[in-house]
Amino acid sequence: MAQPLLSYSVNKAAREIDKLQKYKNESEYLEAKYQHFISEIIMLRLFSVFEDSVADIAYKLAAGAEYLNGVKPSLNAEAARSIVASRTLFLTHGRPKSIQSLKWTKSKFIKDSVQHVIPITESFVINAQKHGAIINEMRVVRNVLAHNSTSAKVDFKDVVRIVYGVNISNMTAGAFLTSTRRKSPCNLNRYLQSTKIVLNELAGGK
Repeated sequence: MAQPLLSYSVNKAAREIDKLQKYKNESEYLEAKYQHFISEIIMLRLFSVFEDSVADIAYKLAAGAEYLNGVKPSLNAEAARSIVASRTLFLTHGRPKSIQSLKWTKSKFIKDSVQHVIPITESFVINAQKHGAIINEMRVVRNVLAHNSTSAKVDFKDVVRIVYGVNISNMTAGAFLTSTRRKSPCNLNRYLQSTKIVLNELAGGK
């Protein structure tokens, strides 16, 4: 297998995020209710891009990829021969009992998914922890949109309070994503920009 390239993963994600940013920009000419609806769809897609990209970067690192700065990670196992083998490695290597799935939606989950193969001293894991707050914030917003459960609503209210510094009991996710009344740029633009930054740092090797 040719050496996998993290630049491909980061650039692919950037192209997807640029498309989402374009949709966001174009929706700003619509009525607020339509802006809210479109922003919710964009947020769901954005977090999917984030999850897929984090997993892809991790799999490639476990398969011998170099960081963007040209440095190879020091792995706790022999590099996998394929992306499929990388996933198996994460599920089984160094674990008393193999696990059934890997999670990429929270900094803690990322660490737990990879640490037996990619040490916690590696920049991939360090940067995931560094950006833990924004990753979790996006996860909470995604969850209230995707699941709308009681617990998701409670977590979302906490995020609104933290972001704005006050309790706003009736704020919808769409309004939270698009409003610039209390904060600029709007939260969706902040998430679009932050996702690019986080992925670049996970892949960067610094």
